[in-house]
Amino acid sequence: METDNKTDVVDLILELQAIGQSGEFYGHDDYDRERATRTRELAAELLARLTGSNPEQTRDVFLEDYGYRTPKVDSRAVIFGDGSGRPGVDGDKILLVHEGLDGRWSLPGGWIDEGLSVRENTIKEAYEESGMQVKTDRLLAVIDKRKHNPSRGIFHVYAFFVECTLLGGDFTENLETTEIGWFGLDELPEMSLGKTTPEQVAMCLKAHRDPNWQVIFD
Repeated sequence: METDNKTDVVDLILELQAIGQSGEFYGHDDYDRERATRTRELAAELLARLTGSNPEQTRDVFLEDYGYRTPKVDSRAVIFGDGSGRPGVDGDKILLVHEGLDGRWSLPGGWIDEGLSVRENTIKEAYEESGMQVKTDRLLAVIDKRKHNPSRGIFHVYAFFVECTLLGGDFTENLETTEIGWFGLDELPEMSLGKTTPEQVAMCLKAHRDPNWQVIFD
């Protein structure tokens, strides 16, 4: 199956799962809810077979979410410098973190936690994944990952790209990342495309250079 066709089928399966999830929440009686739950289970089984993922894990991820299905939200810290890691020094090198899970690189960030704002979550994720303390400056973009990221998971995700000023800090290896690095646009390492693409890094650099940048959103 060609990649584009496979992607289309995955999108259909995810839509089927969302319909089942909403039906489970809004069902008029136990029979409606039972059919809706079965719809979700079948969607999980289809996705696992199509992608080769673990059926039980796929089912667990699907079924842990309850209520009307909406996209998840993610924030990414955009930190530029000269590569030295010194605070207050501008430059065109961007800070990336090395993902322990897939061995590739991305902007520091992750799911926006319950109870945290975009600003608060960006600061938290930057510190947890890179060891860097930052101050958030401005929102650069809100990206629909289905439209821009060739590698994506089972969730529909909106990603917030937030430019930050480096205040200081030191990297400490953690459960998610193994190291940090500063990279120019022409020297990017292999990127974790489900999280950050080279095109998104280029967009961030363009915004960094433009004091009158207008927020991009889909």
